[in-house]
Amino acid sequence: MPVDQSKKQIERVYQILLRCGSQRTQSDFCSQLVKEISSLVSYDQARVLFLDRTGKICDSRLFGVKERQWKDFMYYYENDLVFSKYSLKEPMRLSQKEKVYAQNYWYDLDGKTEDKGLFVDDYVRALCLYHSLGIGFSDQENCIRSIIVLDRMQDVPFTYREVEIIKKIQPLLENYHIDLLLEANAAPVPLQSFRQAYFLTSRETEIVGLLMDGLTPALIGQRLSISVSTVYRHIANIYQKCHISNRQELYRLFSRPDFTPL
Repeated sequence: MPVDQSKKQIERVYQILLRCGSQRTQSDFCSQLVKEISSLVSYDQARVLFLDRTGKICDSRLFGVKERQWKDFMYYYENDLVFSKYSLKEPMRLSQKEKVYAQNYWYDLDGKTEDKGLFVDDYVRALCLYHSLGIGFSDQENCIRSIIVLDRMQDVPFTYREVEIIKKIQPLLENYHIDLLLEANAAPVPLQSFRQAYFLTSRETEIVGLLMDGLTPALIGQRLSISVSTVYRHIANIYQKCHISNRQELYRLFSRPDFTPL
């Protein structure tokens, strides 16, 4: 890639991160990303799926997709007939490299069942969908909670370069996505007051809540998909900021009914 073109692409990526990072809700974040990403990857229509903690679709945003078409898709989805590499019927945890996936509907049909063939004939081919690029974003427990799907309705595959640039920016965008989910599921007001008073981070506040619920560092690590050593490091930071030295003191401090924010 020429130097000038490379600089322009870096600037576009920077602007995308800046604008998406300024959004305050999961829905606004994904919608803004769909609009911004067209400067890096072209598409004809886009779909955004929001998943709950069980892995089921709980909401959606459509860009260029007709409502009738979406209802047809949901029929196949609800009856588990969607031809997809990934299931959306249970919590989905993917490795980092699996979170960006290019699908070629017309060529990837080997071994399909008759029911899934109906989905291809009635939905994919009827809409002239040729290629899709899926981008998944996880929550703090590495469970996929948002999926952006960019569709091309002509036989123009997504190039290796296009897929790679999305793979490179996905982890940066996912950090924003996780922070938004953490804010949406923020701790109750009393714990938030402690957070402000002792300058705790979102992750530290989350760990305080889990400690107060009686979870061990090992269980906290499993719940948050982080190592036990990382949990202990967060706990050490919490103790230092709160001027305490053990869990008993933590319980007494965060259980105080007379606490007034500083």
